[in-house]
Amino acid sequence: MSDGIHNDIIIREATNEDSQFILHLIFNIWINEYHFQVKREDFPDLHEIENYYTKTDGLFLVASRNNEILGTIACSKLSHRCFVLKRMFVNKDYRRLGIAQALLNKLFDKIVFSKKISNLSLFLSTKESEAIAAKRFYIKNGFRVAPMSALPANFPFFYRDDLFMLKDKWDMN
Repeated sequence: MSDGIHNDIIIREATNEDSQFILHLIFNIWINEYHFQVKREDFPDLHEIENYYTKTDGLFLVASRNNEILGTIACSKLSHRCFVLKRMFVNKDYRRLGIAQALLNKLFDKIVFSKKISNLSLFLSTKESEAIAAKRFYIKNGFRVAPMSALPANFPFFYRDDLFMLKDKWDMN
């Protein structure tokens, strides 16, 4: 085990070639677990990952094993010191194995620690009634509940999200 996950699970940056696998994972969770009424064409970022994330100083990571995508995490840059966490999903069969933590740690490494941006703000949103475990996970990782009034003007609201969280304290040691 490394980072709390199995050695055969790889965390890497996503490419456009991963799009169909990512769409399958995320839409399976949105539709079958959360019963959201969503359409693939409403999420152009998932079709053009490199244009929406890589080329705009954002980041999209996947956890994979044997070429199967088991989890995702992404963040978009809203301004020089402000990002929004998006697309945090883990296949139902692989939850509680440390994949979400490994994805979040890698994202922190890439957007905060490697760039040494100590006063960076990382926001997220979710549907509170459907994300009780996720809320605990984020709080454990230094996020706190934030009022809607604290969100940046260009914050990308999603579906029926009603829980907003912020991490703006970083241990740079």
